[in-house]
Amino acid sequence: MTPVRITIIGLGLIGGSLAKALRRTNPDLYMTGIDLNKDNLSAAFAEGVVDHTSECFDEAAAASDVVFLCTPMGQVTETLKAIGPAIRPDTVITDTCSIKTPIMQAAAEYLPEKASFVGGHPMAGAEMSGYASARAHLFENAYYILTPGQNADEAAMDMLSRLISSTGALPLVMDPETHDRLVGGVSHLPHCAAAALVNAVIDMEDKESLIPGLAAGGFRDITRIASSNPQMWQEITLANRDHLIPLLSGLIHNLQHFRSMLDQGDTQAVRDYFQRAKSYRDSLPLRENLYQTRFFELYVDVEDKPGAIGQVATILGTNGINIKNIRVINSRENEPGCLLLSIPDGPSLAQARGLLISHGLKAYAK
Repeated sequence: MTPVRITIIGLGLIGGSLAKALRRTNPDLYMTGIDLNKDNLSAAFAEGVVDHTSECFDEAAAASDVVFLCTPMGQVTETLKAIGPAIRPDTVITDTCSIKTPIMQAAAEYLPEKASFVGGHPMAGAEMSGYASARAHLFENAYYILTPGQNADEAAMDMLSRLISSTGALPLVMDPETHDRLVGGVSHLPHCAAAALVNAVIDMEDKESLIPGLAAGGFRDITRIASSNPQMWQEITLANRDHLIPLLSGLIHNLQHFRSMLDQGDTQAVRDYFQRAKSYRDSLPLRENLYQTRFFELYVDVEDKPGAIGQVATILGTNGINIKNIRVINSRENEPGCLLLSIPDGPSLAQARGLLISHGLKAYAK
């Protein structure tokens, strides 16, 4: 099955980047864009990213082989209701939300019985938002989770996987419960913990207002994700609360246990507590070296093409800047780039960022 007509509902960062990526690698596709923001529609049409814009969800969906729902989570259910009566049995519908179970349930309720729905979650994003921040290479080398619905047959999965792969993403198939449980632990729980840390510091007595000046280094690093969109995280945490509440209970138990160790002055228990965490953290395959040494991190946003990494290394190397470590970030929600460089010191970090920007690349220091 080869898709010909695609509708993308929601042309923000994710939907706009998806449209740009598909246009770049599938020039013969006929794409319709739908968005409440008319500026997004005008820009996408003017750039030739979409062939047609529309305000009629049902008409566009009825004429499509594949429909991507790229709206915020809170709007997906209403969109499914709107397009449900118009969906053909051979149309594949998918979404891009970071929680899958409630979306799969809504799809089963509001789409025709034989409709092929496949949940989707691209593990890519950025701190920027909107179509103006969309880029064709956003998904390159990023994991893209697919959770097939009951009626998604092999042909539908193959077609969608090929489309996703054409953007440069890496499709992974899993069931929605597993997805929500895993991302609850590695993504949602850290966001809650980061927010709790910041709120705990806010509640500290600070008559001299010294905390903002001292809150640097490790505190800023570990709480960076607390700067994410509050509305989005309200939706995510409430939608995944069945998995998140037990995880929070586990975190609270760990903190209470540690507090008890401190209260008792148990030297060995405190040491063992940190050693257990260190041993596991050091065993993780990603970023382990970056956190064990005092390096500075520089994110670089580059396309996946021959010579891209070499270009970055050449620019820095010819100017005497040593790259201590470099890796491609595959799971990079809320990350500003797809390459992460480890630079040995602060002055070199500033120089490296300036050099890369002067060569037309996007670089972000964290």
